[in-house]
Amino acid sequence: MGEDTIKSHVGFVLSGSTTSVAKIQLTDTGEQVVFEGMLVLIHSKKRGVEFLGRVDALKPVNEFYQVGDPWSQARREGIPLEGIANLGRRYVVAEVSLLGALRKNGLSDVRYPPEPGDRVYMISDLEGYEEKIFGIKPHESGYIWYGNILGYKNLALPLNVENITMHIGIFGITGSGKSYGVGYLLELLSRIPYKTRKNIEYLALPTIIIDANGDYLDYHEYFSQKEEFGRFHTVYRMIFKNASYRARKWPFKEITIDLDIFSPRELAEFIIAYKTAGKELTELQVAGLELALKELGYSPTELFTEHFNEIEFKLEELSTGRNAPIHFSTKKAIISAITKFKNDVIDNHELVVKNPSIDAKFIDEITRKPSLVIFDFSAEGAPGVSALEKQLVIAYLSRILYKTFTDYKINGDDRYLLFIIEECQNYIPNTSNYPVHATLTKDYLSLIATQGRKFGICLGLISQRPAFVDPVVVSMLNTYIIHRVSPDDASYIRKISGGLPKSIESKLTTLERGKAIIMGQMNPLGYPVLVEVGKRSIEHKMGETNVMGRLYSLYRGEKL
Repeated sequence: MGEDTIKSHVGFVLSGSTTSVAKIQLTDTGEQVVFEGMLVLIHSKKRGVEFLGRVDALKPVNEFYQVGDPWSQARREGIPLEGIANLGRRYVVAEVSLLGALRKNGLSDVRYPPEPGDRVYMISDLEGYEEKIFGIKPHESGYIWYGNILGYKNLALPLNVENITMHIGIFGITGSGKSYGVGYLLELLSRIPYKTRKNIEYLALPTIIIDANGDYLDYHEYFSQKEEFGRFHTVYRMIFKNASYRARKWPFKEITIDLDIFSPRELAEFIIAYKTAGKELTELQVAGLELALKELGYSPTELFTEHFNEIEFKLEELSTGRNAPIHFSTKKAIISAITKFKNDVIDNHELVVKNPSIDAKFIDEITRKPSLVIFDFSAEGAPGVSALEKQLVIAYLSRILYKTFTDYKINGDDRYLLFIIEECQNYIPNTSNYPVHATLTKDYLSLIATQGRKFGICLGLISQRPAFVDPVVVSMLNTYIIHRVSPDDASYIRKISGGLPKSIESKLTTLERGKAIIMGQMNPLGYPVLVEVGKRSIEHKMGETNVMGRLYSLYRGEKL
C-alpha cells in the first residue's frame, strides 16, 4: 500500500520504536477514533511493508499541565488556565505493541522496527485484509467470520471451525450479551463454507444445547414455521412430560432416558443425594442401596419401572438378623430416598422408560443428518423439574454421547458434534467455592473435556461465573469468548487465559453489551481481539419483557 492510497491516516511513528513496541503521535482524526485495544497498521515507507499493531496505551500531553511547570502555583491557588492552556502544544501519544509484519500469507516476525515518520492508518484501508492479516481468503473452507473487529465496520474476525474440537468457553454476566452471542455463533455454525472444485457449499455442525432459560427457542420457532434454519436438517425441541401445550410444536421430543447406563454405585449416590436435594450424602445409605441393586437380578430400569417392590424386599432382607450388612435405621432412610426418587422421576415426570427417546439411534440421526437439538430446561419446557433431575438427564446424555462417539471412532466412522451447556457451573462445579453436588454429571463431562476431542465431541461451556466452574475442565478449553464479567471473575479470567494485554484486561469488567474478547485456538491471529458481536439473522424474541406496556394496559382496564 502506497501513502497516496492511505485514507484514514491516524498517526505518525515517533523515535524510539523497537521490534516489539512503537510510539505514535496521533493526528487530530486519530484522537477521535483510536482507543486502547484497537488494531491499527503501520506503513513502513523504507521497507515497503505493513506492521499490525495493537494500541496498548493512550497518553494525552499538554505543555501547560506538566509536573512542576511554571503554572504549578497558579493551579494550586485555583486560577483557571484554560485560556492560555489552549495555546500550548497538545497531543496524544499511543504505545502500540507490534503483533507482526504482514506478508503474503499472514503475519510473520517483526525483524526491523518502524522508522520515525512512518504513518499509521486503519486496517479498513487494507485491501484484501483477510489474506494479508490472517492468511485466509474469503469463503475459505472451514472458517466462519464473526461480527466485526472492534472499531471497524464490515471487518469480521475469522474463526477456525477445525479447532472447535479443542472446546470453547463463553463467559459473561447477565446483560452482557452472552446468550445473544451464542445464538449468533449457532447461526454461523449452521452455514460453514466448504469449497469444492466447482463451487462453495455450506454445511452445519451438529449441535446439542442445554438451554437453561429458553434463549435459543427462537430457532426452533423459526424452523417450525419455515422448515429450515441454515443447513441444519432438523431443529428439535426436547421437553419434559409435563411441558405446556405451547412447547409441543413440531418437531419436538419428550425427554426420556433409561437407568441402565449407570453403575449401581453411581445410581445409589444420585438417589441418596436426590432425597436431600444434593445437600447431604451418607456413605452408609449409598453402600446399602448399592448392595441391594447389585444383588437383584434386574436392570435398574426394570427395577424402578416394573419391580420396585423387590428393592424394598431386598432391603428388608439385608437389614434383618444380627449380622445384617444394613442397619435398620439405614434401611428406613434408603427406602425413603428410593420412594421419593420413584414418585418424582418415574411416576410424576415419567422420565425413565425401557425405550428412551435419547439413545444411540437418536445420536446417529442428528449427526448423520446434521441437526440442532435444544434441550428446553426453561419453566415452559421443564415445569416443576428439579435441578437434580436435570442433572440426571445431562449425566445420561453425556454417557450416551461418550459411548456412541467412542464406537464411531473404533469403527472408523468419524462424527462431530458440539455439546453446549448453559449454566455449566451447575453440572461441573468448582466445589471449593460452589458446593453443588454434581458427581453424576461432573465425572463424565470431565471425561469429555479431557478425551472427547479425540472422538469428535466438542464441548461448549457457558457460564455467568467462570470461577464457579471446575478448574480442571476449564483448563481443557482452548478458545474463549469473554463478555463483560464481574470483578470477582476478572482475576480468574486472567489466570485461565495465561495473561492478557493490559489494554484488553482493563476492559473485562467494563465491556459494553454485545462486545467481547476472543482468544485461543479458533482465532487465527494468535492474539486476543476485541470484537462486536454480529446481528442475528433470526430475531431474538424469547425472554423479552414489556413491563410498562403491561402495567399501562392494567391501569386502563381498571379505569374502564
